Amino acid sequence: MAYDPDYGENAQVTYFLAKNTLPGLPLSYISINSNTGVLYALRSFGYEQFQDMQLQVMARDSGDPPLSINVSLSLFVVDQNDNVTEVLYPTLSTDVSTGVELAPRSAELGTLVTKVVAVDNHSGQNTWLFYSLLKASEPGLFAVGLHTGEVLTARALLDSDSLKQSLVVVVQDHRQPPLSATVTLTVAFADSILDFRLIWAMSSLQLTLTLQTTRCTWWWP
Repeated sequence: MAYDPDYGENAQVTYFLAKNTLPGLPLSYISINSNTGVLYALRSFGYEQFQDMQLQVMARDSGDPPLSINVSLSLFVVDQNDNVTEVLYPTLSTDVSTGVELAPRSAELGTLVTKVVAVDNHSGQNTWLFYSLLKASEPGLFAVGLHTGEVLTARALLDSDSLKQSLVVVVQDHRQPPLSATVTLTVAFADSILDFRLIWAMSSLQLTLTLQTTRCTWWWP
């Protein structure tokens, strides 16, 4: 806000945005109230495109000849959590041969099974990602690295454990409130491709028999 010690019309101050003071930023992004000097954003700023800006504001009185003064302003854009975390691996696949992670049946504690890879298009601390295990068909069998996304065995495979496991990993960013993405993994404990195909066939057969059983009504004599 500018002040003019004159009286009457001479004391009336009008505000302008000086031309060519926003390099790389069209004037359509910002407007100024000519009577009050209040600046308005006419559209949203993308933090990844604009982080800080310099602009010149002119305050001019109504005297004859008019007198004016320029002031430089620095605008800083604060990042908003508006970009959803994207999972790069594993990708959604309908192909059984590429949609399953294999692990040896002899896997011991700490064996690396796979790694979830995700990215965030923010900058600074907003790009920090945290990985965690949201759900697993066999609790306690897997662990996920908080910062690495590595999926590890948390113990050795037991005879009572299923050879086909399903788990859901959640990836969360650092902002409040956080944004997250989930990915579902299928892990097969097999020592060879032939072993894996046998496990998958038996799993599919078991599912088919279960569905057929639930649809049948049994009558006892």
